[in-house]
Amino acid sequence: MKNRKIAFFTGCFTNYYYPEAGRALVAVFKKNGLDVVVPDQVCCGLPMRAKKNERGTRKNCDYNVSKFSRLLKEGCPIITTCPSCSLFLKRYYPELGNQAAKDMAANTYHFSEYLLKLHRLGELKTEFKTLPLNLFYKTPCHLRNAGIGHVTVELLKIIPGISMAGISNVCCGMGGAYGFEKRNRKMALEIGSKMFEDIKANPADRIVTDCGGCKLQIEYGTGTQVIHPVMLLHEAYGY
Repeated sequence: MKNRKIAFFTGCFTNYYYPEAGRALVAVFKKNGLDVVVPDQVCCGLPMRAKKNERGTRKNCDYNVSKFSRLLKEGCPIITTCPSCSLFLKRYYPELGNQAAKDMAANTYHFSEYLLKLHRLGELKTEFKTLPLNLFYKTPCHLRNAGIGHVTVELLKIIPGISMAGISNVCCGMGGAYGFEKRNRKMALEIGSKMFEDIKANPADRIVTDCGGCKLQIEYGTGTQVIHPVMLLHEAYGY
């Protein structure tokens, strides 16, 4: 690819709760010769849209479009580590009705989607160290609903030594902010119980998911730490 710069849409979870994933993404992209810029930004707007706060949603969306528009004009793609952010940017932002928002949506990629694209072009650095790990991967609902398949699993399998103990496509029950509400907690755990059982039935060295909400729900339901897949790429590159 001619463009050697990406714009990182950090998302609230990475920005406030899991900065390690953000630092890992920067290192992984720099390893592949890509400069990473982090424009001023606010929440993508999805949580407010879920609560029918259309005015707040529009305000955030317009702000983000204004901050990323210059980079988009330079041909700079937008990369996220959050499936919910990437889906919302792709699906909702075109509804804003202006070309800048449509361009932002058209040029947004989940991190694994973009790195896999580089790999298919022969441009991904694959001098990975071997990671003899058996993984259990939870597919985020928003990544699946984006219609881009198991891009993260496909990317992780490039790393020598990686195998899959299991892949779960069932909902964890968190449903964004839904599972955080006291009145929904019992239902959220009931929905997630099938996934908890799958994890226990398929012992793995590490549990992996791209979604911050899934991470919190799985850790609560199983008592086992969950990591973002970009952390494995970071490790495989020897950082």
